[in-house]
Amino acid sequence: MLSPSQLKTYETTGYVIVPGVLSPTETGRVRREVEHLFTQDHPGRVLEKDGRTVRGIHGCHQVSPLFARLARHTPVLTAAERILGGQVYVHQSKVNAKRAFQGDLWPWHQDYVFWEREDGMREPRVTNAALFLDDVTPYNGPLLFLPGSHRLDVVDVPRRDGDGGWESHLSADLAYSLTAELLAPLAERLGIEAATGPAGSMVLFDPRLIHGSGTNMSPVDRTLLLLTYNSVHNPPTGGSRPAFLAEPDHTPLTALDEL
Repeated sequence: MLSPSQLKTYETTGYVIVPGVLSPTETGRVRREVEHLFTQDHPGRVLEKDGRTVRGIHGCHQVSPLFARLARHTPVLTAAERILGGQVYVHQSKVNAKRAFQGDLWPWHQDYVFWEREDGMREPRVTNAALFLDDVTPYNGPLLFLPGSHRLDVVDVPRRDGDGGWESHLSADLAYSLTAELLAPLAERLGIEAATGPAGSMVLFDPRLIHGSGTNMSPVDRTLLLLTYNSVHNPPTGGSRPAFLAEPDHTPLTALDEL
């Protein structure tokens, strides 16, 4: 469970980094499972523009028993419950691969705009838990945040691809990315911070926090497992995205002490 000071950091900056959530043994198990999923033909598996390198795998908790248990892992689940003030379920899960030399960027964006407009989610009673499966450094494409930008609520951005489908929610050309004109004054006022740390760490961040990440130009992978927890009192009311992007089962999760 988060300490009062960690919770205060989350509320103030929109994110908090928690070290040592997964042990080295647990991290190794999860990484091996990720490598296995990379080889599986699954509709939630997305490739980079080169058509070969895996960019991400979506709906991991739906296809992997290990990831289903990880979503209920006590230090992860109880942190989400503390932030959201009650029981939760996983609305979305994904592996963001960011392969060495190949991982492409994620443009600046807010996550909640996708869930609000595409899934019919009523309130941002959501938190993201990103688990570091590799050491994350300034050089291998870390998450970049505009601290405090969650207090701006949802920035009004037009959908870039008109009537395009859900595929535009997973590519380097995101449907709801912020323009340079919108971002520049915000970055100048709020600054930019990188979420770095050793494998096994976790960063929790608000769905309205403006964030992105650059390309991975290093020889080291930067693999993140992201679990998006939504309050059971905030189920989406519509939308037509596939289940691997918007979990239809809103049953509250119970904690597991061991993976």
